[in-house]
Amino acid sequence: MKRYIPALVLVALASAAFAAGPAGTQPPTLAQQFAASQVRPGSALERLIRQNQDFSVLRPEELRDNLGIPLWLRVYWRANHPEATYSADDPTGGYPRVLHEVHEWMMSHQNLRRGPGDEDREPEIGKAGAGPNVRTSGAQTSPRSESAISINPYGASNYVIASSNNISAGGAQAMFYSNDGGSTWGQTYLPFTGRDTSHSDPTADWTSDGLAWSATIGIKGGTLAMRMYKSTNNGTTWTFDNTFSGSQKNTDKEMIWIDHSASSPYRNNIYAIWHNSNPAYMNRRTASGWGTPIKVSGSETSGTAIGGDVKTNAYGDVFGFWPATGNSKIVLVKSTTGGASYGAAKAIATTYDSYDIGVPSFASRRALIYVAGGAYRTATKNLVYATWTDLSGETGCTAPANEPGTNAASTCKTRIWFSRSADGGTTWSAPVKLNNPAAKNDQFNQWLAVDETNGTIGVMYYDTIDDAARLKTNVYYQVSTDDGATWSAPLKVTSAMTDETVSGANSGNQYGDYNGLSGYLNRFLPSWTDRRSNAKEEIWTAPISNP
Repeated sequence: MKRYIPALVLVALASAAFAAGPAGTQPPTLAQQFAASQVRPGSALERLIRQNQDFSVLRPEELRDNLGIPLWLRVYWRANHPEATYSADDPTGGYPRVLHEVHEWMMSHQNLRRGPGDEDREPEIGKAGAGPNVRTSGAQTSPRSESAISINPYGASNYVIASSNNISAGGAQAMFYSNDGGSTWGQTYLPFTGRDTSHSDPTADWTSDGLAWSATIGIKGGTLAMRMYKSTNNGTTWTFDNTFSGSQKNTDKEMIWIDHSASSPYRNNIYAIWHNSNPAYMNRRTASGWGTPIKVSGSETSGTAIGGDVKTNAYGDVFGFWPATGNSKIVLVKSTTGGASYGAAKAIATTYDSYDIGVPSFASRRALIYVAGGAYRTATKNLVYATWTDLSGETGCTAPANEPGTNAASTCKTRIWFSRSADGGTTWSAPVKLNNPAAKNDQFNQWLAVDETNGTIGVMYYDTIDDAARLKTNVYYQVSTDDGATWSAPLKVTSAMTDETVSGANSGNQYGDYNGLSGYLNRFLPSWTDRRSNAKEEIWTAPISNP
């Protein structure tokens, strides 16, 4: 069991950390402060310490005194008690002695909530746990690939819908439904409309009236059109709604999102993004029905705007994301009018590779560079997030010519990249790799989801880290509880690996182009393509709990 160092020892550690610079004049680093207080990553205590780093409010000599009260706790105390006198002439410095006990309580209650101490429990805050793997699609004799999943976010979280391609069987998009939170699943199919002969690129979401929604590409001969369907019985049966791409005939890679927020002036608007030939388009469905497609890409995008995503925040702002295959950019567009109009699109990052990447485990279909985005806004936060797959960026891994292909000995590898904006999409942080071990492993087919109830971010992806040959994958998951500033260690979700390179695999499609992830009330459900035990490709999920 985990035991904490006694408070007096911690005082000594803290005092040593505070004298970190020459002559004790430099404040301790965050790492030193976390070590002194034995902070668990992702805990409420970690966030409190991060929020109280303005040491300029302290007297200079406090950086080297012997009070044994952490500097961050002093900053916190002063902010809450500006009426007190913090004089150098007073041996107490103006601080109550009980702050020693306050600090000890915080270390043993790192969730900062009253109740039994957690000093004898394994760390919980910031760690996630994966439940049993569940075969969403049931046993299949023909391959399934590409999937979406959505938990009902209106207090009926036991209801979940999911969807997948079903191309080599009947061709109609497979739809899955659960009324017990994803433990058991039923299955049905979207009906064809018009002269469609098959479907591709599944999506899923909910409106607050209890309707479930799913979009797909309606394929008939050389014509591709964007079809929307709805269900009035939690996904058990489906009816055709409309073709939201209008008269376009070369549409591909759509994604949808519904504004779920009760505080948004555009609640229940349905948004869609896709590309028609090269440009990116978006459309919306209001209570009056679908509008006219709006071209949202421009000169900032060269090549094809394939691999987009769309998300909203609690204020109703709409964000469209896509990668540009010609100039290797990650692009963002924003609407503050509920999708009636959009501002100018702009590049927010540059990728090393372009369009797709060949890796040993996925060298036939190749890993698509797509964007999975998210947004979260409160009275004090205005956050937007983007993730994508790309080369790792080290020397010898910075251009399409460097990608490993089928060469497992290649030092070039793929990673999941993340960038965020703290000002509603205006400026963006330098992209970072979420998980960058030294091994020659590859990561791809990521998806990001934001829990709209609390802002927690989850990201899932395939990773070959457990196979030295770089051929077998597991699904991994990481979570951030501090708006993407830090991330948990990777959590293995799958209980068995998948190899899409052996005889019997669906070599033309392999894993498909993307996976799914949905989160609500600290519970996330990923969705992925899986062929464990050399079965046909099937769709699986597993419940992930975030404390």
